[in-house]
Amino acid sequence: MEKNVCIVHFNTPELTEATVKSIWKHTPDCSITIFDNSDKSPFPPINGVTIIDNTKGHIIDFKEFLSRYPTKTPTNNDWGSAKHSYTIQKLWDYFPEGFVLMDSDVLIKNDISEFFDDRYAYIGKVFCDPTRIDKRTPRLWPFLCWINVSMCRDAGVEYFDGTRSWKLYKGGNKWYDTGASFIEDCRLKRLPGKEIDINNYIVHFGRASVIRNGEWNDWLKQYSYLYE
Repeated sequence: MEKNVCIVHFNTPELTEATVKSIWKHTPDCSITIFDNSDKSPFPPINGVTIIDNTKGHIIDFKEFLSRYPTKTPTNNDWGSAKHSYTIQKLWDYFPEGFVLMDSDVLIKNDISEFFDDRYAYIGKVFCDPTRIDKRTPRLWPFLCWINVSMCRDAGVEYFDGTRSWKLYKGGNKWYDTGASFIEDCRLKRLPGKEIDINNYIVHFGRASVIRNGEWNDWLKQYSYLYE
């Protein structure tokens, strides 16, 4: 089974490069693909990394995508969760068997080979916090997870649903963040999943796409032993 890892990149080249190096340090037989949605800081070519270049919007035109939802509600990050989810859905076309999904502000600290297992529709951490309205709906954390594309599609499960993507729909009473509608449908279809504590495998910076470029320098220095 080929170990395909896919990372959605948005204007964080220093973080994403460290992510790539940490994967290879702890699981060197992984093949890595970057889907680059950057509008300011694209990911530079690195030997051995495949880049799907969407910096000009010729694969996903996000202006056209957002125009499909005329009742959408403004957000403070330009509908980042919806764009992220839609990009992950697009990756299904490139990896029809499955792949491990990662965020670009994550560093790997242990071998992630356990995540590549086609017996399961998904592997990762399902998280919710009933005390917070924005985290009440369970979601599969996109920071590090396995997605079995073939199994999900055979069951009629997709990753993105515009009627269940926070701020794209109007009148909904649930907050569907990235991975929420996906895990809801996997459970509805009773697809086999494996829930594990991904904190044993990663350290996560968090919210890098909305933080000013460079503010993660100290964090990268703190965890440099994971990727150098």
